[in-house]
Amino acid sequence: MLSIMSSDTYSTARERVLGVAERIFSERGYRAVTLREIADELGMKQASLYNHAPGGKEQLFVEVTERSLRRHGEHLRQAIAAAEPNLRAQLRAAARWLLSQPPLNLDRMSTSDMPSIEPEVAQKLARLSADALFIPIDEIIAQAYRRGETRLTVPMMFAAMFLTIIESLHHAQQYSRIAPEVMADDVIDILLDGILRR
Repeated sequence: MLSIMSSDTYSTARERVLGVAERIFSERGYRAVTLREIADELGMKQASLYNHAPGGKEQLFVEVTERSLRRHGEHLRQAIAAAEPNLRAQLRAAARWLLSQPPLNLDRMSTSDMPSIEPEVAQKLARLSADALFIPIDEIIAQAYRRGETRLTVPMMFAAMFLTIIESLHHAQQYSRIAPEVMADDVIDILLDGILRR
């Protein structure tokens, strides 16, 4: 007798598949993960994963990466918008939100994950990554310049540096007793004020 899965049951199962796949891909990267490992973690047969991702591993990776980046972009913009309208407060809000999430491993994404998938799909994910992460930081730097808070700089370069440093704090906290938010505040102060005595 065939069992027919209700749309609610399928939706719940699919959400569970996407959540587990997102976590595993985030922790280990595209190349290091197999569909069998995802299926084992879910307690299902590998063939059952194709009900949720008929295109296989790449489709599943792309879907969960898009989902993660969209969520990051939406919440990062919300955190920035809720902060006081000055550069230091907005950067601190952005850092706190980013630190509240599992690290995205942007370096691994660009050097290992993206080269392992179809080039046009990798380009699409790179654009989404820029829109979700780099553009919000770029925008607050540009706004700060218009308010007279900063000198002229290349906002995208600052955004890349900021995101790289904040992401590294996820790993630094395992070697330090200092809370990552405190380290982030110090980093932001150094980025904005420098370390030289005045």
